[in-house]
Amino acid sequence: MFRRRWSGLPADPIYANNLAELGYFVNDVDEIRSLDDSSYYFKYFITKNERWNERQRFCFNEAVSKIIKSRLEAENLVEIRLPLGTPPAQPHVPICISANLPTHSTRVVLIFGQPSQEFGVLAHRVVGGRGGINKGSVVNLVKALKTQQSSATDSSPPGIIIANPGELWWWPEGKRGLTPTGRHAVPMRSAVHYGRSHDPKLNEIPDNATSAQHVKTVFEQVVAKLVNKKAKVDVIAVGDSADDVEGYLNNDEVWDKFGGKLNSLIVMGGYYDKKLFSCEGFKTFMKERGRAYAIHHSSLDNPIAGSGGNARAVGIPSYGCPTYSAGDASIIEMLLIETQPAVLKWIQDVALQGGAYKNDDFEIFGDDIEGDLPEDMLDQGWGGDYGEKEEVDGEARVDSDEPRLSLGSSIAAAEKADEENIVLGLQELNVEEEK
Repeated sequence: MFRRRWSGLPADPIYANNLAELGYFVNDVDEIRSLDDSSYYFKYFITKNERWNERQRFCFNEAVSKIIKSRLEAENLVEIRLPLGTPPAQPHVPICISANLPTHSTRVVLIFGQPSQEFGVLAHRVVGGRGGINKGSVVNLVKALKTQQSSATDSSPPGIIIANPGELWWWPEGKRGLTPTGRHAVPMRSAVHYGRSHDPKLNEIPDNATSAQHVKTVFEQVVAKLVNKKAKVDVIAVGDSADDVEGYLNNDEVWDKFGGKLNSLIVMGGYYDKKLFSCEGFKTFMKERGRAYAIHHSSLDNPIAGSGGNARAVGIPSYGCPTYSAGDASIIEMLLIETQPAVLKWIQDVALQGGAYKNDDFEIFGDDIEGDLPEDMLDQGWGGDYGEKEEVDGEARVDSDEPRLSLGSSIAAAEKADEENIVLGLQELNVEEEK
């Protein structure tokens, strides 16, 4: 009979957490390249053993995070821990804010990245590949925001808050939070141990166990306590964070507290449908001062749907605000990178116009459906530009000044015309044969 001792298991691989020892460097265009051959980017598959690949990626991400944090510090951003006042060794989640945040009395920009990413990272495929560290992280966004002015009467740059909805799994040995993916790549007793279990007492951060809780904590502990009471807040949210932000603000109590502080809200890659809106104040705000970006084949900033969506023509649901194309972005993590010029321009325009700003009303071909509609189609946002319906003679009708030909009806008309042409053609052939 044979048995295997713990000491006989293969040791977990250990790597350094700095680029040089991992075999990489940052070149003169801010891209991470291989020391062995500078024409190569980061290489994930270094062996056929996935555990070795995971551990190398984990340490590589640690090295990148250090660089990003140092660059944000150079931009005069400081790190604070949530919940506020938590000691460094206790479970906490770090975020970055402008060093003089309370003095920004005009405007503050609040950024929520994806819950799947490390702090400050927008897309690792850009950070470790073509584009480089600044482009693939929030560093370029921060640099650009510092060139803006807070309002028409305040030429100083806005304050900045960078949230951290990704690193919410507390790693007791490392004394820091990890992403859902990173938690499984931490050092283990052996290379064949299977992942890390989740213990709420050890691994959950108070008031930040989920990205939705983190959104709430950022608003109630940072926006409410550290942001100047007179300052307006622009919010940018990506992916699941966009849904969490909208879910939090779509509440009468919350809206009474924070609605007056919001200047604008940009959501990208989320799925929070207008049908879920229950707070009238938030619903009106989204229609007038909200904006969504979605993956689409058209050029950047091209309008693709009104606030009622455009499900029939291009499959855009009713986000409750105008929706624009994200240009070259083809996946969610690339949205904020590709839309950055348009996003910065829009929030600057809103800030300069102040309280007078309202979104332009527009209609996209295919938004409308002519005439009467079944109730279930109206509920799904198949109405006019804003998905509204009204009671006319006891029947639900699309709120429209005049009948308009929809995309569906135009296709149906074309198909009917084709059928008629085919029938006429056959009839003409029959006549010729009889002759």
